[in-house]
Formats: sequence, C-alpha cells, structure tokens
Amino acid sequence: FHLGSYPQSLMEKGFGLLGSAIGYLVRPGMLQSLLVKGVVDGVGAVLSFTPLILIMFAMLVFLEDLGYMARIAYMLDRVFRVFGLHGASAMPFIMSGGIPGGCAVPGVMCSRTLRSPRERLATIFTAPFMVCGAKTTAYIILTAAFFPNYPSLVMLFLVILAWAVALVTARLLRWTVIKGPSTPFVMELPPYRLPTFRGVAIHTWDRVRQFVTKAGTLIFGISVIMWALMTFPQLPAETAGRFDQEIQRIKEQVETSDRGEKTADEASQQELQARLQELEARRNEAALRHSIAGRIGSGLEPISRLAGFPWQVNIALIGAFAAKEVFVSTMATAYSMNETAPEENFSLSQRLASDPAYTLPVILSLFVFILFYAPCMATLITIVRESSWSWALFVLLGSIGFAYALSVCVYQAGTLLLG
Repeated sequence: FHLGSYPQSLMEKGFGLLGSAIGYLVRPGMLQSLLVKGVVDGVGAVLSFTPLILIMFAMLVFLEDLGYMARIAYMLDRVFRVFGLHGASAMPFIMSGGIPGGCAVPGVMCSRTLRSPRERLATIFTAPFMVCGAKTTAYIILTAAFFPNYPSLVMLFLVILAWAVALVTARLLRWTVIKGPSTPFVMELPPYRLPTFRGVAIHTWDRVRQFVTKAGTLIFGISVIMWALMTFPQLPAETAGRFDQEIQRIKEQVETSDRGEKTADEASQQELQARLQELEARRNEAALRHSIAGRIGSGLEPISRLAGFPWQVNIALIGAFAAKEVFVSTMATAYSMNETAPEENFSLSQRLASDPAYTLPVILSLFVFILFYAPCMATLITIVRESSWSWALFVLLGSIGFAYALSVCVYQAGTLLLG
C-alpha cells in the first residue's frame, strides 16, 4: 500500500489535470460534462489504482509460480472438511480473491475439479465472497478516505472476514440445502520451483493488461451509460431558472463586495461564498435526484437507509452489478456531478472523507455489503455454465439478501453502540 500510494497519487493528480485541461478547452455543456464527469472522473478513478493492482498481482503470481498454492489446499483440507468442503475448494477461494487480487470467474471455473456436486455447489456459492481485484479497488478508495493510517490492517481484516463468513456459510449450506457426505482428498503436489523474474513479469503484465483493458472498454462504456442516467432528464426549466436566478443574485453581491462598492467585512464575504456554494450544491443535488439514476437511488433509499446507505451509494451498487470496479467510477461521477468547485481537483477519497453522511457505522456497513452482495455479471454467467440457472438465481438472491441482512445488523449495532 505504501509503495503503490506514490504512483497512485501521481496518477490521481494527472487525471485531475486532464479533467481541468478538457474543462478549459471544451466549452461548458453536455460534451464537457460527458468528457470530464463521465469519462475522466469515472474511468480515471479506476485506472488510478493500477500501481496497487500491479503490486498485488505480482505477489500472487510469485506464489503461484513457486508451487505454494497447491500445498495451501493440502494444508487446509482438514479445516475445510469441518465446514463441509473439500481441500480442493481452497484453490477456487484463492483464485477468487482469498489472496486479494484474484477474480471470481476463474475461481468458479476452477470448482469443476471437485468431484462431489454438493461440495462444488457450496464452493460456487461462497467463492465470490472473496476479495477479488475489482472489490479491492473499492476498498482502496474507501480505506484511503476513512482509514488512511491503517490500509494494511483493514485489508487483512476484510480477507479474514471473507474467509470466515464463506466457511460458515458453506457449513450452513451443507447442513440444509445441499446435504451429503464429504469426499476424500486426493491431489498431486507439484514440486517447488524458484520463480523467474521474466515469468513473474509476463504473468503479472497479462493480468494488469486485462485490468486496464477492462477499464478502457467495459468500464468506459458503463461509465458513459451511468453518466447519461445521472444527467437525463434534466431539471425542469422553471426549477433550474429559480436556482440560476438566486445564484446570479448572490454572485452579483460577491462581485459588488469585491469592487468595494459597499462595505463588507471578511466575515460577510465568507458568508456570501458559503451561501453560493450551498446553493450550487443544492442545484446539483436536485438535478441528480431528478435524473433516472437519481430516481432509482432515491426510490431504494427507504430500504437502504436501514443499512445506512445514502441514495448515491444505491446508484453505485446497482452499476457495480455489471462489474465491481464500476462502483468506484459511478461514485466518482456522482460526486463530480455534485461538485461546486471543479477547479480544486479533489480526489474521490477526499470527497468521500468530507461528506458527513459517512459515519463509522455507515462505512462498516458498506464494507460488509460490498464484500458479500451479488457477484458481478460475468461471474453469474460463469455460475450458470458451471451449474444451472436455478443455482445462479439462488446465488444472486441469496447473496443480496445475506449481505443486506448483515449490513443492517452492522449499521444498527454500530449506531446503537456509538450513538
């Protein structure tokens, strides 16, 4: 985290400068909003994590090339057997993000090596609970915003939590929905091999290239779609006109005070600036709430409020169903829409940290929900191929219900204890 934070910070500043340059070169309007808020802020928020993702992938590839992964499965067989799983289930867990940086798609595909259909179904349900590379991007931004001094401890806690909940959930499934005996562990262990720099570099580059390509294609497309959903329909002309008139009136007062045409001390100047920013924020929020995405997020707010989620988070969570990285890009776009001083180039983590809606219970609840709620669309399609439509639907609805119930418990308990 410390090693990757320096290039990450440089990339964030670079994308901020790019957004400012586009804002300067392109006249205000829909095109400028699309390029700055939809593309640069959305895709840039994801691409800025490339240095951290590269380091995590390099560490994971090193362990794979060393031959240590298969031995982890052998060592964990006794533990997994207690929870109704097979030692070979460790590989799908690890590939899905048991060591942060994996992906649930190959993890679910890896479950086909399990001979017992019951153990395979339990593994398919719980493997997406792991901290995949896509979830890692969301956790990096949230950790930078709210736990900047403890990123490693937070990530370690999330990994342990993912493993613990996955194993307990598997045990409950094996007791109820998919009962049956466990199968014995039989596996050929490959010899240890010292990884070569060339091999690690090639495999790491392949994974990083996939991440960047995904950000440049799928996430780019979804970011543009989410921008459109958060932009249209626009505020009615009458409502927008009232906001604009009031904003213009306050701006004239500020300009008059600056020219010294009327007496105004520093306190009154600051008060006028504060009123101006507040009014612009209210206009931007009203515009976002009036959009299609805003209406969906606001419509779900009575339900999500039990878990502490504001309506902006609802929009991001829905978008993240397509790809978990979209959570970051959608949040970046949503906060960019609400921004009243775009020239200051605040990062998403700074914007989140300054939002009073994110109390400690809300943050903990959000961490839990992101960890356990529905797998991304690609993983769900893979589950259909590896099992059936009915099991994929059970995984989708079961994980959403489980994550929501757990998040509500965390938020309500945290609010009760912390006040």
